[in-house]
Amino acid sequence: MTVADERQVLNEAQARRWNGPSGQYWIEHRERHLAEHQHLTPHLFRAAAISPGERVLDIGCGCGATTIAAAARTARDTSGDGRDAAPPGGAALGLDLSAPMLEVARQLAAEARTANARFVRGDAQACPLRRDAFDVVISNFGVMFFDDPAAAFARIAAVVRPGGRLAFLSWRDDSENEVFAIPLRAFGAYSPLPDLAADDLFADPQRITGLLSGSGWRDILITPVTEQAWMGADVADVMRYVRGMPKIRDLSARLDDPRTTELALAAIAEEYATREGPDGVCVSAASWLVTARRA
Repeated sequence: MTVADERQVLNEAQARRWNGPSGQYWIEHRERHLAEHQHLTPHLFRAAAISPGERVLDIGCGCGATTIAAAARTARDTSGDGRDAAPPGGAALGLDLSAPMLEVARQLAAEARTANARFVRGDAQACPLRRDAFDVVISNFGVMFFDDPAAAFARIAAVVRPGGRLAFLSWRDDSENEVFAIPLRAFGAYSPLPDLAADDLFADPQRITGLLSGSGWRDILITPVTEQAWMGADVADVMRYVRGMPKIRDLSARLDDPRTTELALAAIAEEYATREGPDGVCVSAASWLVTARRA
């Protein structure tokens, strides 16, 4: 799993985003995001069906939780005597643009004593890795940020062995997904929202299929997955988190009116209050589970 050039970055806008405030925001809320995805991520790993000895590439790995979990699966004990029994070569490599998030990932892997998890700072659109180096590619909502998705998936296909597997999660349309629909409804009552639907190809399964089939993948299967996402311990906890969300900051900036922003935030809090239960505030999270094989 050699790296040709970690420095080559094609997607400069996302590099700035994830090496700046967005990256720090995700680090700050890492454990909350793990809890938010706790019912979605198992679908990804069941679909990926990682086996001991396999080589796994995790695209957009962020703080490394899925990479570390994948590495553990490549080294899972199959001997029955409680000892690790990974065939030679089993490992996982996390690839991400964000240097701060990868620093956290390496620290977490060291704390977990996961020696077969590695992390590389790089742009998946350039995919600076050796050809045919991986058996499986996974991504937990990390493939939705390419400015040239066709080029990215073609390059990713090139580093997977022929017949190798791809499995990723991506968000469905915001209107189906309370994680995003609740704040959008609230702010949309006061100001027209930007129309992102035309650009959101990962919300449309037909467009996903066309993208993958045209960039070196076959046997494409796209399955809707809906689970409950834990947002916080109570409404006050969730609202402290929501006020700092980049999407909320962008919507507030569009309003450019602090009083109206507070009215929108109050409406969001009311919706979360109807979803609060003994275990906290949970909303419906709608995603696509996509699997394919390298052609």
